Amino acid sequence: MKIVALAVVAAAAASLACNTTAPPSGVASDRSPARTASVSVRDLPVERASNVFFARVSLNGKGPFWFTVDTGATLTVIDTATATSLRVPVEDEGKHRNVGVASGLTEMRVARGVTITAGDAPPFSPDRLFVVPVRANAGALGHHIDGVLGTDFLRRFVVEFDYPAGRVRLHAPSRFAYRGEGAVVPISVEGNVLLARAGVALADNRTLTAQMLIDTGSSARLSFNSPFVRRHKLSRFPTLGLTASVGINGVTAAPVIGLRSLSFGQAVVDRPEVALSQSSSGLNASDDFDGIISAELLSRFRLFVDYPAGRLILER
Repeated sequence: MKIVALAVVAAAAASLACNTTAPPSGVASDRSPARTASVSVRDLPVERASNVFFARVSLNGKGPFWFTVDTGATLTVIDTATATSLRVPVEDEGKHRNVGVASGLTEMRVARGVTITAGDAPPFSPDRLFVVPVRANAGALGHHIDGVLGTDFLRRFVVEFDYPAGRVRLHAPSRFAYRGEGAVVPISVEGNVLLARAGVALADNRTLTAQMLIDTGSSARLSFNSPFVRRHKLSRFPTLGLTASVGINGVTAAPVIGLRSLSFGQAVVDRPEVALSQSSSGLNASDDFDGIISAELLSRFRLFVDYPAGRLILER
């Protein structure tokens, strides 16, 4: 499931562009540094399905509702039916392209007056909350879904995805000190898009560098976007078959090839398979980044996303 391209819509509709040091506008006013740092670490109440974590949240004191914990989503969103059940004001934003992995149009709405509470994390009350029909992905993910906790929510913390323990933790940035031996990789979060540079070793021993979207909310296979595929003529390699990706606006299919390795600093994944996007529009046709690494591969690590320090830590 992918809604990264909401950044395009949001930039015009909500002016939510931001950098790696300043939190986005529209975030709850009670997320001040003092309150956020008052507790050093918080465990989110989560369940895990298809390697994706689902957080149990309340909306305006009602619930429970289930939101994916999604570093690949630029913005937090709420499902259409969920917004209706809350009876909050909703405005029609029309239909937009490039909201998900497929090329189809997605109906967009905006809700106001929604406060999201996840565990004992500080409440999150954006001025405008995009309403997107994410519940349609429940079958593919194997879990009920009412919305998405995106980067605008997550970047207030150092977020730990402990896949082996089935746990997600929110660390106060001012109290977080990593002392492990994991691979440390720089990240950028411009426009709430979480990117990290990866080394790619092809089957013919040629090496490339790719700017990859880090996407804990996707259960799909590792993939390269179509401009990257064309630029490096990756379709010349023998295919291992086809794979399909399900998004909020449709399904896309892509051929799969094998790599020698994919590496983030000292963290190396040997012989992964990667989908080669053939899309002409949608997220997988973007030239703003080169591909997506999803929970399928990220689940092999204990992952720390240190938004304030601009780093990713991958620990085996």
